[in-house]
Amino acid sequence: MFKHSNYKPQIMIKEEKVPFETVVFSGITFKVINRHEAHNIIGDLTDFKNQKIYNVFEDTWRFPDYEENPIFLLAEDDVEMDLFEMDFSTKEHPDIFILGFIFKGNLTVAKLISSFDTDNSPALIVLGKTTTVNINLFGSVHYLGGGLQCDTLAGEYNHGELFVKGDLTAWLVYSDDMLFHFERFTDVQAIISANRPDILICSNVQDTDGSIITVENYLPSTHKLSDIVEDSFVENTDYNEEILGNNYLDVFKEGLSILDYDKKDKYMYADFRNQFINMVEVLSETEEQKENGKIVRHISGTTYLFIPFDYEGKKYSQISEEISNGFGIRMRALWCHEDQEIMLILEYLDENGDPKYQWMNDENAPGIELFCVKNAVMRTFEILTAEVVEDNDEEDETEFSDYNNRFSLEEYASQFGNYKLPEDLVKLFDFEQKYGVETYSECFGLTITDDKTGIKTWSEEEEFYNSFIEFAGANGSGSSYAYWIVDKDLNNCPIVVFGDEGGVHIVAENTQKLIQLLTLDTEISVDFDKAYFYQDEEYYEESENKEEFREWVKEEFNLDAIDSNEEADEIVEEAQTKYKQKFNDFLVKFGIEISEEDE
Repeated sequence: MFKHSNYKPQIMIKEEKVPFETVVFSGITFKVINRHEAHNIIGDLTDFKNQKIYNVFEDTWRFPDYEENPIFLLAEDDVEMDLFEMDFSTKEHPDIFILGFIFKGNLTVAKLISSFDTDNSPALIVLGKTTTVNINLFGSVHYLGGGLQCDTLAGEYNHGELFVKGDLTAWLVYSDDMLFHFERFTDVQAIISANRPDILICSNVQDTDGSIITVENYLPSTHKLSDIVEDSFVENTDYNEEILGNNYLDVFKEGLSILDYDKKDKYMYADFRNQFINMVEVLSETEEQKENGKIVRHISGTTYLFIPFDYEGKKYSQISEEISNGFGIRMRALWCHEDQEIMLILEYLDENGDPKYQWMNDENAPGIELFCVKNAVMRTFEILTAEVVEDNDEEDETEFSDYNNRFSLEEYASQFGNYKLPEDLVKLFDFEQKYGVETYSECFGLTITDDKTGIKTWSEEEEFYNSFIEFAGANGSGSSYAYWIVDKDLNNCPIVVFGDEGGVHIVAENTQKLIQLLTLDTEISVDFDKAYFYQDEEYYEESENKEEFREWVKEEFNLDAIDSNEEADEIVEEAQTKYKQKFNDFLVKFGIEISEEDE
């Protein structure tokens, strides 16, 4: 998540000159302005917590000061165009660097509004209303201040963030690891978060004292992609999750829809009542339910549950999904057997697991919040009826299922070839199998990568890529941990991180040291110059099984958990003191650039 700044420009900041008065982009003549002029227009824009969004003087990848001719393009009147694909420059002026596009009025685009790249893009700032068929954003913090009307809004990757104030009208809102913030949904049919709850909506809710307050909450997915999108645009990941395939961009550029309107009965949950009653009947007849009185699964910080119960003399059956990991969201549907009534409930929970506020109504009531519950019920039923791998150590609850057991130890070991898995890594594998991937240390999980595709992007020389064995995902953006093979015994081999955006660095002397780093419960940050762990107290959310992991590390390895960024730095520095020079020499041997400070 981006950290916003309240920084005010000071007198000593030199005001940049603009190279031209105007620039034509996508057929529209824009006024060229510098940072100071842009600051006067967008510097006071705020998010839904009244924090300022933009600091054009921050000198980061968003608004760098190292580019020549940095400018903003300003449209002071309403704008209409056919296609708007943002770029940093134009063919006529390749030497300019566009930091952002600012529209003071309304923006209407016939086909598509699109960012430049997932890593980095000019910012889109519209103070009026934005209207288009498709809008595809990433790579910067974008702001639509007068509402948005579109067919599909898609965002991807965690270098992007979007704020929409005013009314949102959209058939589909799709996020793949990008934060969306909305003031209100006027008419929204489907919300889909491909990775985790990344979509936030402001709601007026009743506080415990009866007062009405406005809160910003994560809103879980209301559908699967295949419920509303044409099948040819849906891809399935290795974990059986649905994401948008790359072919949707060509359709977006034509101003056409990727939605399948013939699926209306499906995405409107037209037959939900009969489906839910059938789910209750199926689950009630399972041997697991008859033996235990319930069916429950714990997978990656989420609890899926079916339980029958009696309340005030009536018989009920409940199917529910509860998302932990700092979100505190519970969605449940209840069937009263006597009254034949179905009640849907979306609840936000406090730190004790008690409801802070909730939405509750029958299955026919309108509202996107209740679509969340229906989707949760469908997903829970799939998980509860999936094949279960029994765990003899657990009497009451089964921790394993096809959804959690992604691969066996034998399958995991296959990527190590003739090398024996370090015993410490086997212990970590067993712990992860019990508690779930990414539930004990932020964004960390063991992985199978046996084709070395990522490493080969650094060098295709066999000696290079065979010198590493990738074994885990390092952060949420695609970096990975690997053993650097300097010894036949992997216990004596250091661990490096391959950054998804450049940079490869030594991070730990051995497996145990990496495990100790993981107790900080913070994903690693990797850039060209360095790799480091930084836990931001303002945004930190504790992983569900953090304490169990820290206790396990102490018991298994007699290692104390680390509680500060400085302690993490010491572990990394110890490893680099021992291996950094040797590793840099190895990289240079294959023509891989290292930072100047390492030379």
